[in-house]
Amino acid sequence: MPIYEYACLSCGAHFEKLVNARSQVACPSCESGRVSRQLSVVGVRTGGQMSAGGGGAQAGGCCGGGCGCH
Repeated sequence: MPIYEYACLSCGAHFEKLVNARSQVACPSCESGRVSRQLSVVGVRTGGQMSAGGGGAQAGGCCGGGCGCH
């Protein structure tokens, strides 16, 4: 079940809720059913390290000589 972000159209509160497709969502502050699902931004970290130089040939990555392609 996904977690969605909501804004209450009655009192303006913002909240998150773990819901399934058939769930009725109500504001936890005022119990109104007038809510709007908000767009969520997702961040993903890949586990690689960022270099201060911004990558490229100086960082020794592919085509910089670090992978053995040159």
